[in-house]
Amino acid sequence: MAPVAHAHDISAHGESLHAPHGGESKALIRFDDFCFAYDEHIALSHIDLEIAAGDCAVLMGDNGCGKSTLLRAINGLIFAQQGHYYFDENEVSEQSMKDASFAKKLHARIGFIFQDSDAQLFCANVEDEIAFGPRAMGLSEEDVAQRVGDVCELLGIGHLRTRAPYHLSGGEQKKVALACILSMNPDVYCFDEPLNGLDAGTRRWLVDFFGELKSAGKTLVIATHDQSLADEVADYFVYMGPEHEYTDKPHLHINY
Repeated sequence: MAPVAHAHDISAHGESLHAPHGGESKALIRFDDFCFAYDEHIALSHIDLEIAAGDCAVLMGDNGCGKSTLLRAINGLIFAQQGHYYFDENEVSEQSMKDASFAKKLHARIGFIFQDSDAQLFCANVEDEIAFGPRAMGLSEEDVAQRVGDVCELLGIGHLRTRAPYHLSGGEQKKVALACILSMNPDVYCFDEPLNGLDAGTRRWLVDFFGELKSAGKTLVIATHDQSLADEVADYFVYMGPEHEYTDKPHLHINY
């Protein structure tokens, strides 16, 4: 990795920029001078950010600014090449993720719904897709069946249980991908452009469901260009700048 030059002076930020609660709430997600590059291409430059449990933080910025990469970092899919990332005060790094127990616990607490839901569906039928996560967590088959049944009823997809995921519509695939995460009951939900490719009815359903997740105390981190979605669900915006840094725009609190 090439050295990542500072694109901004961290000291120029007010305290509330990186800690939107003013330090009153313990950060569930915390980045400390986090840098990452794909080969020689900088993706995240000196990120300092805190997200508390129960927050709905919406990542804003132009294409290529690092929003999706930041979601990947939160989920332990990439690691700091400089700086640190902590989840619930435990550092998430290449070394810590080699511990199978640590990695299993992290992935049980953080769910990631990709922009292209089809990319994360790989089983022969919907029922096996939803059961995959709970089985990986070591739950009994009785508990797995209970969770599959519960999320199918919650999302109204029971009629899809025997269908192959690749034969479903975009909206159906999105619901199945969400069901896979819900079946693990994580603390944090990460969404990358969740409304892309959905019809109006499914978009409305998903936005309403975000509200239900917020009411349940879940933490949401959503990357989107959809301003109407952001305005409706965000507690605050996190702006990513063209130099792949957390920019000097303050958090905008809108739905506290």
